[in-house]
Amino acid sequence: MDCNSKQLIKFLKKHIDHKRIKHSVNTAREAVMLAKRYGVDEQKAYIAGMTHDVAKGKCRFGLNKLAKEYNVIIDEFEISNPELTHGKLGAEIVSRQLGIRDKEILSAIRWHTTGRADMSMLEKIIYIADIIEPGRKFKGIGEIKKLAYEDIDAAMISALEQVMKFVQSRGFALHSKSIEAYQYLKEREEKKKLGI
Repeated sequence: MDCNSKQLIKFLKKHIDHKRIKHSVNTAREAVMLAKRYGVDEQKAYIAGMTHDVAKGKCRFGLNKLAKEYNVIIDEFEISNPELTHGKLGAEIVSRQLGIRDKEILSAIRWHTTGRADMSMLEKIIYIADIIEPGRKFKGIGEIKKLAYEDIDAAMISALEQVMKFVQSRGFALHSKSIEAYQYLKEREEKKKLGI
């Protein structure tokens, strides 16, 4: 796991455009700050942040083709919405092409798109860093960013609510993993309030 910034930029240039590289750098910086806040390995946060979108921006056909080529298992929902596979596919590309075998890093890349129930702290950090990096502008981002440094679970709930509203406003369905992530966090929040 000896990846420096120059190596990662060189790797990203093979896969994504300049705009997405800038987003990746911003996400990695935000991820490192969140890692410091929550006592998570900063190097892992940096690598996952830099590489989380390595499979993004490919056409629908290209993503499905790559998923088959890399033996990435995708569900029916992802077959119909291949852009959601870029997390799973990205983890596989990073593993095979960069030689990164760290399960925490790969899992953070894999789940940054949909989230899932019972996410690790690094998974939450990458999910949130991707949403709040300085290049992002949308209504409600300030509140999510504030929460991110106070209570990452509250930030996750707020971010998932934003995603749900956005997806529903466009007439699309939400991935079941995102729903599971939201329900899991809401249940934990309720248990905290009840002191359970």
